[in-house]
Amino acid sequence: MKILIFAAAALALSTSAIAQEAPVIKARTMVKLADGTRVGVIDRVLKNEDGTAGSVQIIYKGRFVTIPASTLSAGEKGLVTSLTSADLKKL
Repeated sequence: MKILIFAAAALALSTSAIAQEAPVIKARTMVKLADGTRVGVIDRVLKNEDGTAGSVQIIYKGRFVTIPASTLSAGEKGLVTSLTSADLKKL
């Protein structure tokens, strides 16, 4: 019985880890930096040939920037990018 409970707990942890790896990326979602600074709201999601999100466009400091979807992860309220503000200025 203990083995069954352990296996169920391990399965629950592994499925929650998978869910965290694939954040829901959709328009009108807030994007923030790791320190909590707001970057902007997703205006458009650009999809790959297979239909998955490849990048997103936001308005950052008065201009459109394209952020790779691979840099986004789920945050408390919206998405968090692994890019820094210096990286965003280069886009």
